[in-house]
Amino acid sequence: MATSTDAIILAALLERLKTLIFTPALAVAEPGIDFPASGQTKPDNYLQVAFLPNQTRQITTGDDPQQKRGLLQVSVYWKSGVGHIKPLDAAGRIIDHFKNQTLFASGVRITISSEPWAASPIQEDDRVLIPVTIPYHAFEPEN
Repeated sequence: MATSTDAIILAALLERLKTLIFTPALAVAEPGIDFPASGQTKPDNYLQVAFLPNQTRQITTGDDPQQKRGLLQVSVYWKSGVGHIKPLDAAGRIIDHFKNQTLFASGVRITISSEPWAASPIQEDDRVLIPVTIPYHAFEPEN
């Protein structure tokens, strides 16, 4: 169970991502977890998550809760040779799933602070990559 503010934020954002259903399902490579699992090969299409917390911002003086800000990046990886429409559609679904959301977890309120956006498709060796950036801010829980 997550106990630090950043861990709580990451856990809540991952839970939100898991509620997005793709058909067929897309595997999710989470930060710090081996992907694919030992003995398996990478799927043709999948999502990869990066958690990028930023500098904490002191809004008030004293011991009041501080503002946590950062980015969740969900990268869409898609097999090359099928064009950009399907991976862009997947990126668009991620954007729609997160925009205008406020999440609550363990006393932390996490707000998607502006509309998420997709970067231009990037061609890798055997896949197209489309990074989707989801900005957030949250306040530490009061003690």
